[in-house]
Parts: sequence; structure tokens; C-alpha cells
Amino acid sequence: MAHTDARSQRLDQGAIFWSITLPLSLGFLPYPYSMFAGIIGFFLLCLWQTYFYPRQLFKLLYRNGFLAIALLMVVGARLANFPGEAYLQLTHFLPFFWFWGVLVLYLRQTANPWPQIYHWALAVVTATVPLNIIGIVEYALKRIPLVESSTYLPWIDWLYLGDVNNPRTFSLFDDPNTLASFLVMVLGLNIGLVFLRPKDSETLGRLPTAYRYALAVNILLTLVCLFCSGSRNGYLSASLVLLVSFFVMRTSRWVRSLGLLGIALIVVSTLKFGIGGRTLSWAWVTDDPRVWVWKLALQMIRDRPLWGQGLGNYKLLYNGEVPGYDYIAHAHNFWLMLASEAGLPVIILFTITVSFICYRGCRALFKLQKQPNAYALLMGYYLCFLGITLFSLFDITLFEARVNLLAWLSLGVIYSGPELSRLLRS
Repeated sequence: MAHTDARSQRLDQGAIFWSITLPLSLGFLPYPYSMFAGIIGFFLLCLWQTYFYPRQLFKLLYRNGFLAIALLMVVGARLANFPGEAYLQLTHFLPFFWFWGVLVLYLRQTANPWPQIYHWALAVVTATVPLNIIGIVEYALKRIPLVESSTYLPWIDWLYLGDVNNPRTFSLFDDPNTLASFLVMVLGLNIGLVFLRPKDSETLGRLPTAYRYALAVNILLTLVCLFCSGSRNGYLSASLVLLVSFFVMRTSRWVRSLGLLGIALIVVSTLKFGIGGRTLSWAWVTDDPRVWVWKLALQMIRDRPLWGQGLGNYKLLYNGEVPGYDYIAHAHNFWLMLASEAGLPVIILFTITVSFICYRGCRALFKLQKQPNAYALLMGYYLCFLGITLFSLFDITLFEARVNLLAWLSLGVIYSGPELSRLLRS
């Protein structure tokens, strides 16, 4: 009995500890160097949950197919053209399967998980405000001749991961497209928070009116920073996320009309002025190198459909097939990439698993329409995952830990939708 009481006390203390640690970890996540502190926070949560609930975690991963996917990936890595690279690339998948299971288990065992996911979204969105400001300032500075022809000051050179001679915005990421994919995901969370109603705050806690206005301004900053990144894919994904949000969120007709007008202005300005200094042309459609990249991926699938060429092997097997490109890292489409590198069984099982999770979550989401705040918050996570899904149709940025972790975080919350919904209805 004493042992049971001691265990319960440790679990209660752990619940308090994680309710503070996880929002802090997400607040550290967007920034270089400090992101490692955020990742360590989630890694410690994984160790904690695995130590106390190993059987439940194993059953969760087994029943949802992630153990089968992991086994197929390991076997595929063993049979890869370059096994060393394939084993290394497993780090972009297997730890995040584990993290997903831990997160779902944690939300199930938390007495009141709604304030938790609310503070997670708030932490991510708040931490992204400086990223947007830095990106916009960087874009402006690169258009000043004196700055463009010089290098950054030594005292900030250690922080800047981009290319000072590239006119596109990098902000605190090492690639403009990676920045764009992260911002598209955060845009979804931001939209969910903006639609929270202050008069119905008993479930999540009161959000000050001034902060709601600040969140609305941050949506504008995010769109401007996306423009500065010059990512066509990011701008298109963000526009679709906005379009979906205006129809699925419960809002007045004038707000929806205003949103549609804003999207129309985005489209017109993009056609007229381009994106981030990159002028639009039909050549981007007719001569896009992605077409060649996709053809090569399809050929790799035909050559080895069962086990694939090996994770990460695309770039090692690429031999200049695309005119004008000496090096291409991946297939620029998540499904083609995973099919060509890990095999058709992996991508089929992976797609079925994630689709089932989203279907399961959607059914629960629409049962919350009479709970406006809960519906808006949970929808923010759906829009977040929708953003990275759309982005992954034309590019892959899941090799960046910040993007990957946020994607699996949103998928974990989506899977927990039925349990979250039942808590409010009970």
C-alpha cells in the first residue's frame, strides 16, 4: 500500500511538473540553440511515460500500426543501397512515432487536458512573433545596398543561419522553405486562438482582449513573413488554410467575407508583384524541376517497389538527371519520397494510419460545435496539420526537428479528439 501511495504521489508531482515544462519546451522550440532545450523537455517526457506506462505505450503504437511501420522501415534500411544513410534517416521517423504515442498517453492520463493543449498552442504562437519580425526586418535590410554588399555583424553572425546574399528571408532557419512550412503550421494554431470567445472561457481560461488583438496582428505578420520567404508552396498552403478556416470556423458573415477579400488581395498581389522578390511566370509551371524529380522517384519505385531504395538514398542515387541541378536532396513530395525510399507497403500503411487518425478526430471535432472555444482550439490543431500536409505535396521539410515535432504534436492532439470531446460532454 505504501508503495502504491508513493507511486501516486510521484505521478501527481509529475503532472504538475509537465504542465509547466511542456509549454516552456514549446516556447524554446522555434529558436536555434534553445530548441535543443525544448527537444530535451519532450525527450524527458518520453522517458517518464515509458518508465511508468510501458505496456500501454506498446499497445497504443501496436494497435495504430506504428510498430509495423517502424519494423518495415528498419528492414528496408538493412536492404538499402546505402544502409548507413538509411539507418541515419530513421531518426526522422522512429523517435517521433514514440513521441506521438507518449503524447497521446499523456493527454489520456491528464485530469484536465484542455488547458494543456491551450497553453501549448499559445506558447508556440507567442514564440513565433519574434521569428516574423526578424524575417521582415531581414527582408528589408537585404534591399539596402550597403547591407546587401556587406556581411552581418559578428555579434549576430552566430545566430543567423541563412545566406546574406540571398534576397529571400531565412529568419532563424537555415532555409526559406523550412521557415515557410513552420509558419504555415503556426498560422493554423494562430487562427484557432483568434476565434476563441472571451465570454466562454471557463474551459480554457480567460484570454485578455488585448492579447487576442495581438494574435490577429500576428496572422498578418505571418503572411508578410511568408511573402518575404519567397516560398510559392508556403503562400499557396497558407491561402488554402485561411480559406478552409473561414468555412469551418463559426463566425459572422462579414468576417468570412472580409477573409475571402483578403485572400483575393493575396492572389492579385502575388500575380502582380510575385512572392518575396520572385516574379511569377508560366515557366514555374511548365519548366518546374519538380516534374523531373517526380519522374525519377516514380522510376525508383518501379525498380524496387517492395522495400524501396533506402531512406535518404534518393540524393545519393541522383546523378544529374534534372537539367541544371547538380544536387537534389529528395523527391519534393512526401508520398513519392517515402514510396521510393521506404517502399510501397510503408507509404500505404502510413497513409492509412494517419488517415484513420484524422477521420477519428474529425468525427469528434464536429461533436464540439456547441462548445465554441473547444471547437476553435481543436480546429487550430487540425489546420496546423493541414498546413504541413499541403506543404508536403510539393516539398519536404520534416527533416527539420522543429517542423517534425510540431507536426506530430498536432497529430497527437487530433488523435485525442474523442477523449477530449467526451470530457466536455460528461
